[in-house]
Amino acid sequence: MQVRVLGCSGGWPAAGRACSGYLVSEGETRIWLDAGAGTLAELLHHVTLRDVDALWISHLHPDHCSDVGPIRNMLAYGHGRDGRSLPVLGPPGWRRWLDLAVPDSTATLAAFETRELRDRGSLRVGGLRPTPFAVSHGIATFGCRAESDRGVLAYSADSGPCRALTELARGADLFLCEAFLSSPGSGESETVMTPEQAGSIATAAGVRSLLLTHLHPGADPATAAARARTTFAGPVAVAAQGTVYAAASGAG
Repeated sequence: MQVRVLGCSGGWPAAGRACSGYLVSEGETRIWLDAGAGTLAELLHHVTLRDVDALWISHLHPDHCSDVGPIRNMLAYGHGRDGRSLPVLGPPGWRRWLDLAVPDSTATLAAFETRELRDRGSLRVGGLRPTPFAVSHGIATFGCRAESDRGVLAYSADSGPCRALTELARGADLFLCEAFLSSPGSGESETVMTPEQAGSIATAAGVRSLLLTHLHPGADPATAAARARTTFAGPVAVAAQGTVYAAASGAG
C-alpha cells in the first residue's frame, strides 16, 4: 500500500502547499482521503478522476473538503469519469451541506454516489478495507484505518488525543497523524494535537512509523519531527506534498 500526499498544510494553504489530501493506492484500487483546497490540482498531476474508486471526506471543515465543489463540477460538467458517478463517503449530512453550499442537486446527483460514514462500519473498496473511527474534533469527524493483505495505514484526520485514535492506529504500519499545534507557543487542545501528543499516540498504539501532517503553515517541519521523537522511538517523518510513502508490513 502507498500513500501519495496531495496536500498537508493545516488550516489553510501555504505558498506552494495545498491543504489536506492523500491518495491511498493498493494495486489498482485508489481511495482519495480528504479534498482540501488545492488537492484536486495536485491529484491531476498524477492520475485522473477515472482512476479514483472512492473519495473519503473525514469532516466538513474547509481545509479538508473545499475541493468537493470543483470535483463535482469536473464530474458533472466536464465528464471527468465518462458519466460514472464517484462514490463519496462522508460524515452524516454531508450531501445536505453540499446542496446548501452549491445548489444544483441534479448536477450533484450525476457526479456523486452519496454514502455516509458510521463509526466502525465495515467497508470494502476494491483491494482495500477502510474502517471509519469517530475521533475527537468538535464536529463529526472520521479517521480512517485502511487495511489490505499487505499493510495497514491509519489516518487520524483532525483529532485531539482520544481512545478511539489509539484504537484506530493500533499496530499500523504507517500512522498518518495530524499535529497542527506545531508552531512556537502553541498550547494543547481537545480537538487537535501537538507533535509530542502524536508521538505518544503512536507509542501507545504500537505503530511501525509515524508520518506527521496538517502542521501549522508557519511551523518548521524539522522541529516538529524532533518534538515527536521525544515521545516515539520509531521512525518519524513529516509529510511533503507530492511524496509517496509506503504503508506495508515490514516497511521502515
